[in-house]
This record gives sequence, C-alpha cells and structure tokens, in this order.
Amino acid sequence: MARIIALLIKVGFGGMIEKALYHMERRAELENDRERLKSQTAVALARHAVNEAKIMADYNKSKLAFPWFWVFAGLFIVPLALWWSAVILDSIFGFSWSVADLPTPQMQEWAGDMIRWLFYVGSGVGALRALRR
Repeated sequence: MARIIALLIKVGFGGMIEKALYHMERRAELENDRERLKSQTAVALARHAVNEAKIMADYNKSKLAFPWFWVFAGLFIVPLALWWSAVILDSIFGFSWSVADLPTPQMQEWAGDMIRWLFYVGSGVGALRALRR
C-alpha cells in the first residue's frame, strides 16, 4: 500500500490522497469502537506512508540535481553501456570480438538493476516534465 501511495504522490495525486484520508477519518467517526480503531490505524499508516514518500521525493529531487551524483553514476553506467553495445553489435554483425559475458551472477544482476534504474529515472523525469507543462 505504501508503494502505491508513493507512486501516486510522485505522479501528482497528493491532494487526492489527502481527500481519501480525510474521508476515511470521517467514516471512522461513524463506526463502532473496534471498527473505528481499525480505520484510525489504517489512516495513521497511510499518513505515515504519505510523509515518507514526500521526504523520499524531496531527497531524490535533491540527489538528482547534484552534478557529482551523475558523475558517480556515470562511472558505472558508461562501461555497462559500452559492454551492452559491444554485445549487440557483435551479435548482429557477427564481428570476431568474442565479447565476454559478465563474470559472476551478482554482476549480471547488478547490470540488470542499473538498466532498470536508468529507465526508471528517465521515465520519472519525463513524466514530471510532462506534468509541469
């Protein structure tokens, strides 16, 4: 539930989430004690998730605006992009390069994570720019 709330906040539906939480609080006032406690707990957990998502969004916004972050990320992403390109070119054109696979399963997993992260960040930045226009 926290991930869904965080995604909605990132996309710009924070006001809608606040209205839903307000509705849940009002509904809890009309319920018996046991149901009211359940509803109040759910609202408190949702508010905590909203606050955490806002804090992480601010942190990520600051991090992505810092140039040294991109220099550090580039140290990992550029060699991966070169290797990936060499693998694709060698497979398509049949060069005699014999591009080696990544040596360990952990490195293969890390490479996949970096590629996912790169597309996640790029998609997120594109979506935010589209929303702000």
